[in-house]
Amino acid sequence: MNKAPWIFLGVLFTLSLSWWGMVFGPSVQLAAQSADKGDGTAVLHRVGLAKQGEQVYRENGCYYCHTRTATGGEFGYELRLTQLGDDREITDEVLGDSVKEGDDNHRLIDLAFAFKAVAKSRKAVVDASKAVTEAKDEEKAELETAAATAESELASAYTSFETTFADVASGISDQEGKDNLLFAAYGLSGVELKEKSVMTRLGMGEQIVAANKEIADEAVIKLTDGTAKWNARINPESVVRLKDLVRGLKTRAGAQFKLQPVVINWPDVQNGVAARQSVTRDFMHDAHAMPGVMRLGPDLANAGGKPALADANQFYVHLYQPRLISEKSAMPPYRYLFRKVKLNAGEAAPDNALEHADLEEGYAIIPTEKAEALFEFLKSLRTDALPEAPVVDNPQPANDQ
Repeated sequence: MNKAPWIFLGVLFTLSLSWWGMVFGPSVQLAAQSADKGDGTAVLHRVGLAKQGEQVYRENGCYYCHTRTATGGEFGYELRLTQLGDDREITDEVLGDSVKEGDDNHRLIDLAFAFKAVAKSRKAVVDASKAVTEAKDEEKAELETAAATAESELASAYTSFETTFADVASGISDQEGKDNLLFAAYGLSGVELKEKSVMTRLGMGEQIVAANKEIADEAVIKLTDGTAKWNARINPESVVRLKDLVRGLKTRAGAQFKLQPVVINWPDVQNGVAARQSVTRDFMHDAHAMPGVMRLGPDLANAGGKPALADANQFYVHLYQPRLISEKSAMPPYRYLFRKVKLNAGEAAPDNALEHADLEEGYAIIPTEKAEALFEFLKSLRTDALPEAPVVDNPQPANDQ
């Protein structure tokens, strides 16, 4: 019997199955994916009028006078410590001279670790009491001794906390200031206390009210002022480099922190053009990438986030006759993007007609679909945060240095 046809079909089927599994299947999966902003939020295609508006923007040559490229510059980092790890010795070693003994941050860390000590001792007491309850008679004596030791250590932890708090709060005269300090340290400690007796003993009351919870949730220690570079010392006299401090907090101290980029000499950010620099991903869904030729008019990288587009009527009046909105505007009028309709005596203008005191009397100026599409396209331009281009803080003090 000639088996050649069957062998051929078998080989063909095997190759087809391989192609299906290694080429077609993955391509289908990838086609269903969408680029995101780094936080799982998809970077979506423009649809409807916004998509049509891209063509209107292009065919009218808007990119000759307007850029869509917010330029960047140098930036430093503000390192904010939001929660301490469990080991005080390692934490002090990692922080080095970035926190000096006796300063406010150091005292706050002292109090936070005092909170941790109380929470740890209280848990040991609860666990020891539970062990005694569940133990057999012959084991109770030894476990009761351990429970008594745990109770003694908890009493020492309370005393140590009270001493530390008295020392840290010695320069604060008002009760509100002391409460703010207490709950800031509680937030930095990362512990969770719910027992009324423990909270009362620590001066927290029987429950945490909303105002105090907010203080705890927002508690931070700023280790740098926003001028520190990644591979530089965090201050001139420090021996600690920023990158080593960040890595040490994460891998050794087990602390939680936020590393916030802060602008230094970024004209476009400082002048409010955008909150970050433009990158390739900003143009990934454009039919034609139009970064712009020259900046005769304002940059439009973040046009959708500007107040100018909050009022559609003002935008259309500016498009129809720019100098009605800005006397010195060099922008030409785009009247062909509107319909001019003569009104009969006593006839009211349509709801979508432009409203401005200096428009032609007796006529209704109505935006066409192209004008509306251009408006929707510009509204879609935003500089939201991206992984490769995060939104940066722009505090004035950091830029003045």
